[in-house]
Amino acid sequence: MKRSQTMLKRTYIAAFLVASAFAAWLVALQRQENLQAAVPIENRTVMLEVPSGKNEVPSPNTIQQRAKITPLPGEIFLKTIDVNLDDDEDFEQVILSKKSTASTSLEIVVADFSQALGVYFRHFEGPIAATKLDSIIIQPMDVTADGLSDLLVQGLDASNDQTLTIFRRLSDRGYVRVFSGAGSEVTLQDPDNSGGASAASIVVQTPSDSPGMVVQTAYTWNNRLSSFEKKSETSVRQNNAFALGSGGTDAQVFLSWLNRLWTRNTDASDPRSLFLDVKNNALIFGDQQIQQRWIIKSAERNENRLYLTCSTSEASDLDRVVVIDAKAQDEIAVGIIDQQVSHFRRDEGWSGTYSGVAPVAALPQSIMRSEPNFDIFFGRYLGNDDSVLVLGPSKSIIVIDKKYREGIAKFYDYHGYQVLDFLQIKPNGLAGERLLFVVSAEQSGDGAIRRVRLEPAQVGPDGVRIDYRPPYEFTKTS
Repeated sequence: MKRSQTMLKRTYIAAFLVASAFAAWLVALQRQENLQAAVPIENRTVMLEVPSGKNEVPSPNTIQQRAKITPLPGEIFLKTIDVNLDDDEDFEQVILSKKSTASTSLEIVVADFSQALGVYFRHFEGPIAATKLDSIIIQPMDVTADGLSDLLVQGLDASNDQTLTIFRRLSDRGYVRVFSGAGSEVTLQDPDNSGGASAASIVVQTPSDSPGMVVQTAYTWNNRLSSFEKKSETSVRQNNAFALGSGGTDAQVFLSWLNRLWTRNTDASDPRSLFLDVKNNALIFGDQQIQQRWIIKSAERNENRLYLTCSTSEASDLDRVVVIDAKAQDEIAVGIIDQQVSHFRRDEGWSGTYSGVAPVAALPQSIMRSEPNFDIFFGRYLGNDDSVLVLGPSKSIIVIDKKYREGIAKFYDYHGYQVLDFLQIKPNGLAGERLLFVVSAEQSGDGAIRRVRLEPAQVGPDGVRIDYRPPYEFTKTS
C-alpha cells in the first residue's frame, strides 16, 4: 500500500513538472512575440523573394518565417512590410498577396498585433491597382484630414502606368478603399493647412486622342460621400515635347542615355550630383560631403519617364522609387518616393532638376597619346568658385572647395587614362592628402593647352575608378 502511494506521489510530481515546463514555454513564446514587435524596423522588416516562374509558389515554410499570420487556402503571400499604421507602440504588417497562382491582380492584407493575446491577427484586406510587385511603395499618411493615418499604396500596373490606391482608416472597423486610379502620371497634392487641417487632392494625367495633348483629371475629397470625387477634367498641352530614343517601354535605352554624370546647380550653396552606374547596377548621389550608393532592384519605363526601385545599404529592406523624367537632351527631373514605416516623410534633398555633364571623350581634341608630353600642362589655371590650379615641375598648388593645398604633382598613364597624382606637402615637411584625378584637355590649333578637366578618381588593382563627383574645370591663364 505504502509503495503504491509513493509511486502515485512521484507520478503527481512528474505531471506537475511537465505542466510547469509547458506553462513556462508558453510564457516565453508570448514574450518572444512581444520582443519581436519592439525590435527596430531595420532589423525585422523582411522582403520575400519573388518567384522566378509564373506558376511557382513560395514555400509555405519560408512564408511562415516572415508573415505573422497564416495565408488562406490558395492565397500566396509575396512580400511583408512592417509599418506603424496607427501610431501605437506596436508595428502592424502590410502583406502583399495574390488570391491564387492564376490571379493577375494584387491585394494587401493588414495584420494587427493583439496586446491581450500576444499574436497577430488578420485585420483588413483589399485590392490595389498596382500589379508589379517590385514597384510598390507603402506610406501611412492622413490625406482625408480626419486625424487618422490612411494607407497609401503606390506602384505600377502591367502597362507601366503609375497607380495610386488609398484606404481610409476607420476608427472602429479597419479600412475602406476610397480611391484607386492609374495614369501616365498620378500626383497626390499636399493640402494647404495654413487655415486648418484640409484634405489632399489628386491629379491623374492620361493620354488624349489629340496629338500633343493630355487629359488631367482632378479629384477632391468629399467628406459627405466619404470618397474622392471627380472635380474637373481638362485637356492641356503636353509639357514635354522631347522624344527620347525609341520611346515606349525599353528601359535599357533610357538607362544607357542616363549613363553619365548629372549635376544640380539650382542652389549654389548646395550643389548635388547624380550618376547612374549601369555596369554595377547602382544609382550614386553625392554632394560636397557625402556620397550615397543605391542598389537598383528594378527599372520600368513609360515613354519619357523611368521608374527605378532602389534600396540603400543603411536600410536595404526599405524600398524607395526614383522617378526620372527626361525633359531635354541634357536635362532630367528627379523625384523620390520613400517607403515609410511611421508618420514622417524623409527628404534628403536629392530631388530636383539635373543637367547632363558632357563625357570626357566629348571634349574636342582630347589628349590621348601613347607617350604624351606632360610639360605642356605646366602653368596657371583658374576655375569656378575661386578654384586655382598651378602646375609646375617642382611645386604645384591646388585650391578646390575653398581649401588650399601645396605639394608635388605627377602625371602618368594608367590603363588608358591620364592621371594627375597630387601629394600635399605640409609646412612642417610631412606628407598630407593625396588627390587623384583623371585628366582631359582641350588644345588650341598650335597644340597649347586651353582648358583642363580634373575628374576625382581612385587607382586600385583593377585600374582607375572615377568617383563620379562633379569635375573641376580650369581655363589656362599663363
